[in-house]
Amino acid sequence: MKKIIKIIAAIVIFVPLLMYGWLLYSTKVNLASPTQEALAALVEDDAVRVETGDWLVMRPATSEPKAGLILYPGANCDIRGYASVLRSVAAQGYLVIAVSMPFDFSIFSPNKADEVRAAYPEISQWVIAGHSMGGAMAARFAFLNEENLAGLILWDSYPPAANSLADSKLPVVHVHRATLEGLAPQSFTEMKYLFPANSQWVPVPGGLHMYFGSFNGGGYQETWEAGIERDAQHAIIVTATLDGLAQMTRP
Repeated sequence: MKKIIKIIAAIVIFVPLLMYGWLLYSTKVNLASPTQEALAALVEDDAVRVETGDWLVMRPATSEPKAGLILYPGANCDIRGYASVLRSVAAQGYLVIAVSMPFDFSIFSPNKADEVRAAYPEISQWVIAGHSMGGAMAARFAFLNEENLAGLILWDSYPPAANSLADSKLPVVHVHRATLEGLAPQSFTEMKYLFPANSQWVPVPGGLHMYFGSFNGGGYQETWEAGIERDAQHAIIVTATLDGLAQMTRP
């Protein structure tokens, strides 16, 4: 009996340690790191103020923010990789905050937006956004906190089946990669039933999943070769995000 207890105790102790080690290893090996272009977007100027750390915070330099945008990153994505896109949004008058996640997986902290909202009580209107897995967790947060949000913006993502937004009154914008003909991947169209009927889908013809930021490396396998330059894809994302924010928030 004592031997069995020792074996069980060893399993209880070492299995979590092995899992923890695997997560650390996986994160380091598959991490999508920011490009030099993204890092350059972290420099403050007369238009945008920047704070870096566990959160990437960007705000307009000469005016009070009109509303706040919280971004959940994709799995294994360094939040700084989104700097180029988020800077363009912040420059138009929004407080923009990308939050890092434990082990770079948003599933481990899906309610991080609550911390952001508590840290900036002066912001009365919040929109949550997310890329890939971050989008799924942003949709989950929206499902559970609809009354605290002005809208949801998904970048190449969809809500979890357990958190369907089909009956939600929350405005939803989905910016997604598409074929050169503008058709969404089948993996997205099959999940359209999880979106509100009046959700807006904005295609990026020829776009790539990892072009929603500016990244080097990462473990994601793209569906097709890029049919658009990254800067051009960013321009579409910024325009769609700003249009969504303008529709979702009050002046």
